[in-house]
Amino acid sequence: MTVQQLTQAQEATFYALARYAFNKPQSPTRDAAFASLYAHSAAWGSGNPLTSGLLGTHFTVDFAGVTYGMSGIGYVASYPEAGGNGSIAAIMKAAFAEMRANHETLSYLAPFSAPFYRRFGYEGAFDQVTHHLRAADFPRVPKPDPAIQVQRRSFKAAIPAMQTIYGRNKAATRGGLLRETWWWENLAEHYPQREVAVAMLGDHPSGYAVYERAGETFRLHELFYDDLTALIALGHFIGAHRSAFAQFVYTTGNPESLHDLFPEPLVLKTSVAAYMMARIVDVEDFLRRYPYQISDLAPVIFELSDDFIPENAGRWQLAIDDGRVTCQRVTKGEPAIRLSEQQLVKAAFGVRSLRDSYSLGLIDGEAYTIAAVSDIFLSQQTQLYDYF
Repeated sequence: MTVQQLTQAQEATFYALARYAFNKPQSPTRDAAFASLYAHSAAWGSGNPLTSGLLGTHFTVDFAGVTYGMSGIGYVASYPEAGGNGSIAAIMKAAFAEMRANHETLSYLAPFSAPFYRRFGYEGAFDQVTHHLRAADFPRVPKPDPAIQVQRRSFKAAIPAMQTIYGRNKAATRGGLLRETWWWENLAEHYPQREVAVAMLGDHPSGYAVYERAGETFRLHELFYDDLTALIALGHFIGAHRSAFAQFVYTTGNPESLHDLFPEPLVLKTSVAAYMMARIVDVEDFLRRYPYQISDLAPVIFELSDDFIPENAGRWQLAIDDGRVTCQRVTKGEPAIRLSEQQLVKAAFGVRSLRDSYSLGLIDGEAYTIAAVSDIFLSQQTQLYDYF
């Protein structure tokens, strides 16, 4: 099967495929958002004429202060007559090779089926939490500081303020996107119904809320703030809508419980759902620059299985000496840990520790070494506030 990297001239052909596969009608906003996405992506396809394809959008993510190139996979599509012929697997292999050449160390995607994408090395890395609250149960918010003014703005007009606040928020450094201006503008095109409230301290933005008025529901899509005064001001603004809506719904990538903030915790209904998956495209680069939580680790040999990227598979030796990391392929020595690409994603993204995975029989090796290595990774699960 021949796989080709598509050109800008083939955008319309790919867009027609994507619209058919996902049964999406054309609209000016959808057309503009897709054109922007295609311009910032690598596109691959197979068939002549084109019958299958996908996009890999070029992003950068922040991993506790370490930046990695990341390919955001989307629009994985085939015409019905081309389904099940192995075309997506062939395209994935070609895409992974190009990602490595382009120094895209990671890849994220939103799965229609987790088992399908586990075949290609992806694993669940991000959850999405939704909080439901009846308007009548909205809690009392302290009186806001008069020095903080909340201004309603269109999404596009609020982008400079949102860039500033999002860019300095720690929640965005847990595997989240470093949002470039083009991506902010793409969000504005993709979600024209969304509005923004910006908390201003004089001429300086200190917080924002992205929301949507949808029938009887006030939907809060994003909430970032610098400090408590900004949060109170935004909370007061949001609560002022309780007379016009029956319920509030807040969807976020932050898994932190909010129940303790309510006089009666039972009024807040919270649900957690699996969100997006991740895979490590270049294990050597990822582990060599990872933000380890300890400064010293005796050399450990681990054996990694990766069916789709052979450059990742095999035995690796990892060591940390006074904060200096070495990660190199080895051919000698017995591995102390044996694990798959997916189990490494879980550990490195804070989903499930190596210690817990060993207890559940998901990985194999020496219990003592696994316990020691388990502590080098982030203990808090990564968070993602974007969709592609």
